[in-house]
Amino acid sequence: MHIWLVLAAALAAAAPTLATAAPPPLDAYGRLPAIEDAALSPSGGRFAVVMADKDGRKVVVRKSDGEVLGGVAFGPAKIRGVDFAGEDHVLITVTATVSRPVIGLQTTEMEGLIDFNLKTRASYMIFAKSNTYMDAIAGFYGARQVGGKWYAYVGGVTWDAVGPHADGGVVYADLYRVDLDTGHPEKVATSAQRDRDWLIGVNGEVLANSVYDANRGQYTIYPGAGMEHPLIQRAGDSSIDLLSPGRTPGTVVVIERTKDTIVGREIPLSGAGEGSVLISGDNAAGVLVDRDTNTLVGMSNLAGEKLLDPVLQRRIDSSRAAFAGEESYLAAFSHDFAQMIFRTEGPHDAGRYWLVDAVARSATPLGDVHPDVPAAEVGPTRMFAYNAADGLAMDGVLTLPPGREAKNLPVIVMPHGGPIVVGDRVGFDWWAQALASRGYAVFQPNYRGTLGYGESFRHAADGQYGRKMQTDISDGLAALAHAGIVDPKRACIVGASYGGYAALAGVTLQRGLYRCAVSVAGVADMGRMLIWTRERGDARDTRAQDFWRGLTGAQTSDMDAVSPLKAASKADAPILLIHGADDSVVPIDQSRAMQKALASAGKPVDFVLMNGEDHWLSSAPTRLAMLNAVVAFVEKHDPAN
Repeated sequence: MHIWLVLAAALAAAAPTLATAAPPPLDAYGRLPAIEDAALSPSGGRFAVVMADKDGRKVVVRKSDGEVLGGVAFGPAKIRGVDFAGEDHVLITVTATVSRPVIGLQTTEMEGLIDFNLKTRASYMIFAKSNTYMDAIAGFYGARQVGGKWYAYVGGVTWDAVGPHADGGVVYADLYRVDLDTGHPEKVATSAQRDRDWLIGVNGEVLANSVYDANRGQYTIYPGAGMEHPLIQRAGDSSIDLLSPGRTPGTVVVIERTKDTIVGREIPLSGAGEGSVLISGDNAAGVLVDRDTNTLVGMSNLAGEKLLDPVLQRRIDSSRAAFAGEESYLAAFSHDFAQMIFRTEGPHDAGRYWLVDAVARSATPLGDVHPDVPAAEVGPTRMFAYNAADGLAMDGVLTLPPGREAKNLPVIVMPHGGPIVVGDRVGFDWWAQALASRGYAVFQPNYRGTLGYGESFRHAADGQYGRKMQTDISDGLAALAHAGIVDPKRACIVGASYGGYAALAGVTLQRGLYRCAVSVAGVADMGRMLIWTRERGDARDTRAQDFWRGLTGAQTSDMDAVSPLKAASKADAPILLIHGADDSVVPIDQSRAMQKALASAGKPVDFVLMNGEDHWLSSAPTRLAMLNAVVAFVEKHDPAN
């Protein structure tokens, strides 16, 4: 069947009807996605999906014709990704929040790699149950077939290496290859107690490695696994990282960032020059690498994919054209792009995964991401453009309540986290849609510093943390009010991580704008946050401190001016604080200190502690508890009706 016929039938089945009298329950939005991720084997003949239901997460593997090959149930464990090593090994990345003070390990999120063997139906975690190796990986560098056997290349740490640093300090991981059939590890390269990354060739060789020298503040790319004959070296305001293999054997792609620009360059491993420029100024660019040859076959960015081979480009273009009117995202592809998996979202689509056969021109729906949100209850989304007070052009995502006229609506301003990350785009955002379903317009501004708008926009944030980065958000609110879309007197600000900081700043550093504020895992005291960050890392490595100082334009002792905690007595709206007890990115002490300061000043504040939750709302029960608490708080202080 032609892909268009399959899509027409599927979308017709999801066509909107008259909106129901009551919106879907909040758990339709807040529960874990029914499908979270997907992967294809190199041939495209097998696929794996990460699914979730009332019993937790699981990975299910099928043939392209739908035949089930096996699966692994994970319960409440956190699955972060899935991939194939050849046709018979499924590699599943998981994380867990760990604290081991006896060896000097503070609360952190540690990564594990699980191999699910489709031949034996057995699964195990690399380095688990070992007296030699710490039961976690420190980076996954891909899987390669060597001598007919499949190996996973990972960073690993021995307990012997941890011992001398138990009272503090940082242990850097060595590079290992692990036989996936036996689980046996073999050291390939040593870290030499430096921050290193490796790029693995098609035959399992180390193509190149990058080293950061904390003493000199210097980045170096070397050929092979050693640290001799540097290919390229940068220091000062410049940094450089390995990105991928190049277009031809014997080349690699590196990304160089300076204070003013970002450049992706393909350089020869022979050392003959600094190569040719592939990326210039695009800070949201990525790469596509062939599954068989391990060579660069294309680039991707927010506009889509650009493949080097016109035949492959036609395959991806014709497949994407079949999803006209939908936002479509390439989730996985076979070595020749004959088979692909797309995720779609759209005006009446709460998220769906598709298995596409570009040669046979057919598509099969794999399942819905949010199956309990009816098509008619998906709020329309669009980009809204405006100018900041200083004239800088920017935009944000506007989500409207289903079936409501875009006029004089109550509004939730919801800035994204990061802050220096790719911004919000049109699509189905579960949190925004949940709030829209209750009658609110939701605005997600892409304030200065957001990636995907060029380096000038990125660096417009320098020194503007809590300043113009903050007023960019309220400038968007003013523009929406000027357009008659929202009522500025019925506005709340809600966010997580940096968005949580912005919410706190919106009612302390700024005032007179919002009727309430919700901070989920937000920073309240920047000075205290910087000290905490420094204490957790290598004392010689100042990159994190330099980043935050550059963004705030302040030293640790001068950060009171951009810290909501220091202005708690000026808060002019009720505040809800929500924080996970196991947060390893922003410590819960930030919210506890803010609660204490607000209470001492006699300001209205509520606090929700999420036991067992991390920074990313990974747990099903606490994620839903967060959503219920936010909606109840907003409806109390800024009723939609």
